[in-house]
Amino acid sequence: MEQLELLWRLQDLDLAIAGLQEKIESNPLLENVRLAKEKQGELQSTLDRGKEWQAEQRKKLKMMELDLNKLAADRAGLHNKLYGGEVSNIRELELMEKRLVSLGREQEALEEKIIRLMEEVERRQVELEEFKGQVKRQEQAVLGEEDKLERELANLGLQLEQLQENRDGLLPLIESKYMDLYRTQCQRHGGKGISRVINDSCSGCRMFISSAQRGFLYNPNSIVYCENCGRLLVRLSDSDNKTVDT
Repeated sequence: MEQLELLWRLQDLDLAIAGLQEKIESNPLLENVRLAKEKQGELQSTLDRGKEWQAEQRKKLKMMELDLNKLAADRAGLHNKLYGGEVSNIRELELMEKRLVSLGREQEALEEKIIRLMEEVERRQVELEEFKGQVKRQEQAVLGEEDKLERELANLGLQLEQLQENRDGLLPLIESKYMDLYRTQCQRHGGKGISRVINDSCSGCRMFISSAQRGFLYNPNSIVYCENCGRLLVRLSDSDNKTVDT
């Protein structure tokens, strides 16, 4: 295989390697994993806030129940004192009776508040259990996306390894001056500094090659550049040239 053809093969491999590296670094499955984890984090945050609310309300209920017990005890003590014959003063008895009525209202109001809060806590607990299920399902979704990504990256990694092996096997066959030429052309043309000649046209810019240049192309040692785009022109074997360059 002539040196220029080897350079074409090297460029073909380098472009394939670059394409695979791009697929690995910017794989759409990476975004799927990120979005799945982001949703999981949002669900978990909402669940944690729900748990915190429940814990706060349960503490509040305990405090309210303590207050209710104290009210009930105060009412019972006041009732016994009012109707136990310990107090005979009319004015004091009237005050105690008013106080007993007031304590009764406070107790009823507190009981209603406790009942409403208990109902709310129970309702929220049902929602919390449903939300726990959502978090669990999202955790499984994350694992599924991570598994897809792992398998995809493993497959791409094997392809990349094979291409790299092919490249490593090709390098010793290329003379140093041609490697220097290859690097220069790649820098000038964004990694695509070598162009195949197909149907007497430069596959890089699609411009027709002059008859004078076409004559030089049949000499495998000739260095011919496209007069339009400046790429290094390579005429491959007839069988290879049947393939349309992309």
